[in-house]
Amino acid sequence: LVCVDFALPRGTMALRHSLCRVARPAVRIPSIGAYHGIPPLSSNDDAQRSAMNMQAHQMMLSRNFSAAVGMEGVKPTLDVAKEMPREYYEMSNKLIVKLSIAGDEDAVAERLTREVMYVDSLDYEAALAKLKAIDDACNAGKTLNDLPYKAGALTAYVAALASIPLCFHLDTCLWFNEGFVTTEVAEAKDLETWLEVGSWSWTWMEPPLGQISFFLLCLQMARQQMVNVGIKPFGERTRVARVQKVVAAFPQYQSEIVEQYAGVQVGLAAVE
Repeated sequence: LVCVDFALPRGTMALRHSLCRVARPAVRIPSIGAYHGIPPLSSNDDAQRSAMNMQAHQMMLSRNFSAAVGMEGVKPTLDVAKEMPREYYEMSNKLIVKLSIAGDEDAVAERLTREVMYVDSLDYEAALAKLKAIDDACNAGKTLNDLPYKAGALTAYVAALASIPLCFHLDTCLWFNEGFVTTEVAEAKDLETWLEVGSWSWTWMEPPLGQISFFLLCLQMARQQMVNVGIKPFGERTRVARVQKVVAAFPQYQSEIVEQYAGVQVGLAAVE
């Protein structure tokens, strides 16, 4: 179809332009976007072409601006470096709040210190002394709450170390067999190496070790399913309870600030 300009009536001009537009082949015209990782569009995608070219233009300007800044950037002077805060107590309130929300433990403590200063009208040193009383409240009951975990850790260490001689050391295996197992002792020729000793002792070591391993695996799976449905494990519940006691003991301060500080002290990432 060839489009030729004739002196057509006004009513047929729109039809001619429409036919010409349909007949025009869709060619891929390079644009500024082609040089910035944006693929070219066909000629009949005018709206998208305009948007993509604008995006490419903005990318080009940002690159040129970055290059210009890199060449003409002003390095900080000594006076500027001296103004940079080096300790948390030198930082602004806004920065302390942002850092504490982000989980910075030192910023959390600094935020509570300033809360104590504001509420009790104290200077910084006196507020730090008051913070010591809050620390003592956070650590109240810590020994009793940690006792099951320390006992479990000690038991695990002892069992791990004892399992090696109970499996591979001949004298230990003979003593354990005589006192707790009373099975028939293998012949001397079958107990010449530590591997042979392990092969003999494994006849009674395998059931308890396998059962204990399966028992712990089931406990671990049960704990994970509790977490999945929103049930807090015992240790987390006790720490949350300690945090709530601290918040109740200091009602004059903002509860959110005290709660976050107490959560850090007892080992909670967040308190729900």
